[in-house]
This record gives sequence, C-alpha cells and structure tokens, in this order.
Amino acid sequence: MPDIETEAPAIFRGMLRDVVACSDYAEVCQLLGLVPAGPDVDEIEHYQSHMRIEEFLPVAAEALSHADVAANVLYRLTRMGECEEEADERAQAMFHFVTRTACTAVIAHLLQKGILEIGDES
Repeated sequence: MPDIETEAPAIFRGMLRDVVACSDYAEVCQLLGLVPAGPDVDEIEHYQSHMRIEEFLPVAAEALSHADVAANVLYRLTRMGECEEEADERAQAMFHFVTRTACTAVIAHLLQKGILEIGDES
C-alpha cells in the first residue's frame, strides 16, 4: 500500500497525466493549482504515462467492460428511491466516463508498480 504522505502527490500527478489529454495537461495543472514540473521531469512523466497506458491495453477491453457494469451498478444505486422511471442518459454517460477513467488509471498504475501482472489466459 502506498505511503499516502509521501507517494500520494506523485500518484495524483501520474493519474492526472493518464486521464488528461497530453495537449491539455499543462493547462489542467494550472487550473488545479499544481506547480508545473520542470521540462526534464515533465518529459519523464509524459513518457511514463504513455508506457502505463500501453501496458494496460492488453486487458483494456475486459477491464472496461467490467467498468461499464460498475457504472451501471453505481448509477442505479444513486437513483434508488427516485420516482423518475426514465433514465438520465447524461448522468449515465458521466458514470461510464468516470468508472472507465478510474479503472484505466488504477490498473495502469498497479501494472507499472508490479502489483498486478497480466497472466496467460490459457
């Protein structure tokens, strides 16, 4: 388990890097009040993000299909007891976006750290 005091800022930056488009990363960091990394560190973080996502790709279809199920579960749980019968497509889409994004970032980081390994399916 990560030491929250020492590792959380690096994990946050890495996950942010993984979920924000490369072209928008600097602007998003500024909007969030993060101190920008220097050019050398930025280049390394950018490269590491691409490597994490590349390592995730072999399990992406399976992982994201599970994320979609989780999105449906969470969406339905948040709407329990509401009178509306009709689904809120915008809210459903947001749940799918959030769960897929979180799933990708978490699995990619755990793969990079060696906590998870992609095994042979046979």
